[in-house]
Amino acid sequence: MNKFFRIFKYIRDGTLAFRILNRFSSIKYIPKPDNGINKYMKEHYPGAAWKSWPPFTKEVYVQFAPIFERFKIHTIAYVGAHNGEKALCLNEAFPGREFYLIEPVPEVFQMLLKNTANCKNMHCIEIAAGAEEGLKDMFADEFSEASSLLPYESIALKEFPELGKWVTIKVHVRPLDDILRDYEVKNVDLLLMDVQGYEDKVLEGAKQTLKSCKVVISELSLQSLYAGSSTFDSAYQVLIHKGFRLKYLFSPVKGESQQILQIDGAFVRE
Repeated sequence: MNKFFRIFKYIRDGTLAFRILNRFSSIKYIPKPDNGINKYMKEHYPGAAWKSWPPFTKEVYVQFAPIFERFKIHTIAYVGAHNGEKALCLNEAFPGREFYLIEPVPEVFQMLLKNTANCKNMHCIEIAAGAEEGLKDMFADEFSEASSLLPYESIALKEFPELGKWVTIKVHVRPLDDILRDYEVKNVDLLLMDVQGYEDKVLEGAKQTLKSCKVVISELSLQSLYAGSSTFDSAYQVLIHKGFRLKYLFSPVKGESQQILQIDGAFVRE
């Protein structure tokens, strides 16, 4: 009877499919936290500090806890850090880390500077990471989270009608290895990428950085929303050949069609 009620509960909270997949797959699926997140925090977080956290910080904790519990993470390189919202949540949920936040869009970078001004462990760098150094066109959208070094495919505007109000600006691009070397960063434990289809180029310029990484978290495209975009398979193949294994999937992104178009993947060094 208890087993029946557990299954019924999992159906109601939407986690049944994740639990089935996690039982039979080596890749662990992390469901997006629902209204029961406070119950989860009470059962899993050591202490009561989480009670004062905003909802997004709790969500970040649920997603990243398996990684921070398993690996010793000290230095984090975040490519495409945007306005710093997620980095600040990580900093609150998992304090004591050093962040290198890379963001090329000038207007967004100023927001990043302002938001992290009181965090001495956060180093903001106004540049884009890529395969080689140079000036490139950046398609800066009014919906700034979607800005990319790649132009949209037509399907992106169909799936997300709010996109498309963009201007082209010139940004400085350098390999991630060179960027971090200038800041005398010798080892990166966690590489985060949110670069809207530019993952392959970032990885190409991060050969040395990847050698020290314990975890790489990247947005993975199941449908190319940007022209010349990396794909789930292209990013997967690069990281697998660098000694990583895809272990967790979370934060699926759906468009008008309700298909999953992108999903975040956590690759861990085995």
